[in-house]
Amino acid sequence: MPHTDPQAALAERGLVLRQLTQSGDSAAENPAVARQYRTVERGFYEEPPTGEALDQWLGLSREDGRRFLGVYPQGTDPAQTDPVGTFVDFVKGLHVGGGREVPAWLISNVTVSPTHRRRGILRAMMGASIQTAADRGHPVAALTASEGGIYSRFGFGVANSFRSIEVDVAGGLPLRGPAPTGSVRLVEPRELEGLGEELFRRAYLQTPGSVERTASYRVEETDTNLHRNGGKGTGLYAAVHHDDGGRPRGFVTYRFAGWDKKPQTMEVQSFITTTAQSHRALWQFLGSLDLIDRVTWQAAPDDGLLEAMVVDRRRVRTTFTQDRLWLRVLDLPTALSARLWSQDGALILKVSDSMGWAEGIWRVDVVGGEAAVAPAAGADPDLSMDVAELGSVWLGGISPEVLRQAALVTEHHSGAAAQLGRMLAQDRPVHCMTGF
Repeated sequence: MPHTDPQAALAERGLVLRQLTQSGDSAAENPAVARQYRTVERGFYEEPPTGEALDQWLGLSREDGRRFLGVYPQGTDPAQTDPVGTFVDFVKGLHVGGGREVPAWLISNVTVSPTHRRRGILRAMMGASIQTAADRGHPVAALTASEGGIYSRFGFGVANSFRSIEVDVAGGLPLRGPAPTGSVRLVEPRELEGLGEELFRRAYLQTPGSVERTASYRVEETDTNLHRNGGKGTGLYAAVHHDDGGRPRGFVTYRFAGWDKKPQTMEVQSFITTTAQSHRALWQFLGSLDLIDRVTWQAAPDDGLLEAMVVDRRRVRTTFTQDRLWLRVLDLPTALSARLWSQDGALILKVSDSMGWAEGIWRVDVVGGEAAVAPAAGADPDLSMDVAELGSVWLGGISPEVLRQAALVTEHHSGAAAQLGRMLAQDRPVHCMTGF
């Protein structure tokens, strides 16, 4: 669907939007991409990688199939000029429940130079990217946001959240119920090569709302990130849970926070499990580490599972919660029909979309858990909402009834919001296991 030409809007301000092409895996072969990545890292106040570490990142980027957009002053060479706006997009699977996936258009590395605010740079980059996603037939775009007040105006809605937790493990972490089965074995992080990806894939297909992980996760969990201590290791530990038949069912990686931190703390980096027993066994393991009084995890699911497992739920303290995955529906019929629905029924939805893609009145008929979606122009809607709210409720992580009470969803027939919530409910908590 045509929209304002981003190049024309930028040209009025002496700027141009360029797409960069990555060739090979070295900075020498990709001076413009390398310069853009350094600009991104500086934009987030991080120390940019150099040398082999930068080349490693470029190789991981190529594995992900990342596409680089940048905004530059007109007449400049991207290989010799820092961009004033950066933007990356690429495609990964999004698990929509029931083992089903859709190809999601992921957006990352979004920055605008503080010297070039309010010049339409973000809008131009976002418009160009989303238009490409729609042209290529991707039903949904996704991002994780460092700032929460930016993306709803582009039609993105919060679909799930995560939390940071502190767990008091002084004296152990007693669990309710029988002892976990199987065994836990300490391994070197490099032994997770291949195994980590296999276990993640299994866990991902059990977790609605999760996105396939990026290539960088592999070097983080194996402690081979060259930007961290030259790839010589950073004190990362790893443990794998095996079931009674010796099959690996989950793993955890963790790092000691240092003797100066009180109480003595172990920080969880990755926690991937594929069975209930594996989840219990690895938490029992973390609760039994010698000399450790506290375990922290900065990206825990916001599902209450750990509190339900432990004898004393007050040992688990949530210190921070934040939105995780933001979703933007582009092809409404494809998105709604891609997932399984938990309850049959029929609803008419009126969706507003300032960018046009999902705009309209739509009839949704669900039979046997499968949705048929068709335009219903002129029909009397049961519910009205913006496309951002549609992105929030689509996977079942956000309640339509809560959004109705927040005056973000309008109910034209009593009980329609609650009905939609029942139809969209998942059999497991909606959670995104990865950041990107």
